[in-house]
Amino acid sequence: MEDTIFTVSKITHEIRNPLTLINSSLQLIESMHPEVKEFQFWSQTLEDMAFVSQLLDDLAAYSDKRRFFMCEVDLKEVIHSLEESLKPYVVMNKKHFSVHMPAQLPLVFGNPVKLKQAFLNLLKNAFESTGEEGCVSMSARKYLDRIIIRISDDGCGMNQETIETLFTPFSSQKPYGTGLGLAITQKIIHAHYGEIEVSSTLGRGTTFTITLPHL
Repeated sequence: MEDTIFTVSKITHEIRNPLTLINSSLQLIESMHPEVKEFQFWSQTLEDMAFVSQLLDDLAAYSDKRRFFMCEVDLKEVIHSLEESLKPYVVMNKKHFSVHMPAQLPLVFGNPVKLKQAFLNLLKNAFESTGEEGCVSMSARKYLDRIIIRISDDGCGMNQETIETLFTPFSSQKPYGTGLGLAITQKIIHAHYGEIEVSSTLGRGTTFTITLPHL
């Protein structure tokens, strides 16, 4: 397994260099010849390049075995930061996003950037599963020695077959999904000694439940 992860990391690095050059060339072509945007397959080419770049980013994140810096983390600050970051997306896409937290939450031991990444992956999936005027909510509360975070949506939901492969690398129901987002999210949560579960009903929505030990 370690050899496989090293190989993936090496291949990712080797592909990224020429890909960066290709992206730069495409940007230069478009700036020098704006008319190229009218070409039938130009936008699709840019989308395909963006997909490959995202795939490389996800592969790098999934194969990264380094331990990340851990410290005391205020989840309220992390969640409030997410709420502010998502406001433009929510307004532009006519979505509804609500956050529910008590006045005080115990601190957790973790990495605020990685936790924000994990929550953002789940929120992104939640928003994408809903239509116009779709609703997504995020809540956090203390229960015994744990913090329970729930992210729920009123979107399309999933069947049991999809749920069973949800955290499997390269398993995706999206046309341009890398199938690594939720695998990375699960990896981050486990690195924080936490757990992540999902419940879903077709046509009614999905809820992800994360539990993290608090200090």
